[in-house]
Amino acid sequence: MKVSAIVPLLLLSLSLAVPGSYVLAADLAIVIDDVGYHRERGLRAVALKAPITIAVLPFTPHSQYLAQQTSKAGKDLLIHQPMEALPSEHVRLEQDTLTTQMSNLEFDAAIDRAIRTIPQTVGFSNHTGSLLTTRYEPMRRFMQHLNARGLFFLDSKTTSASVVDKVADELGIAILKRDIFLDHDRSPAAVLRAYEQAILVARRKGHAILVGHPYPITLSFLERALSRTPADINLVGISQLVAKHQAALARSLNQVNPHISLGQ
Repeated sequence: MKVSAIVPLLLLSLSLAVPGSYVLAADLAIVIDDVGYHRERGLRAVALKAPITIAVLPFTPHSQYLAQQTSKAGKDLLIHQPMEALPSEHVRLEQDTLTTQMSNLEFDAAIDRAIRTIPQTVGFSNHTGSLLTTRYEPMRRFMQHLNARGLFFLDSKTTSASVVDKVADELGIAILKRDIFLDHDRSPAAVLRAYEQAILVARRKGHAILVGHPYPITLSFLERALSRTPADINLVGISQLVAKHQAALARSLNQVNPHISLGQ
């Protein structure tokens, strides 16, 4: 089924009455990962008619240009930092991937290079990382860099064994967690289901984070769907979501614990 054929179904399903148990005016943050390899696809993502967050892989051919275009468009920008994954024949080792074998100097230098390359960033997210995000010492060192610069971290949740929560609690770092992957399955019907699921999560919790990629199917879907966002869903940039929930947490906990976690 083509994307154009499923959009009417999307509009119908998302225009239904919201059950009374749901939270009205729920926030939905949409993040496009892996931006930087394809110039035109990156520009399509930046041009989406919503406060989409763009997560750029540093040191890709078009990373700096697309970061500049994102900033010009007034949209949030993340460094999509490559991190070591569990061994697999499908894993691609990006430039400056943070690994468990790096010395402290190498580790620190890689992070510094990423920030110098994409200085507009409001935070980091992890590209792969199913191994590194499970290791306490390197993740603590990584988050100390974020803490020193006032940046937050979006955990892509590539593994359920992530220690990000533990480290964030200790350091007082603001973190967020991906709720739904939009295009894990790139079939039109699966993309639609994932989008609808994100809407339901947002309505239930009051917020959700939906992560997609600059695939043609994803971009075409969002170009059509975002113009008809349900009235009870508030599309926000990732930094707005951080700020709102930090403020809410500060009020509820009297500023005792600045750590937030927006996962399911």
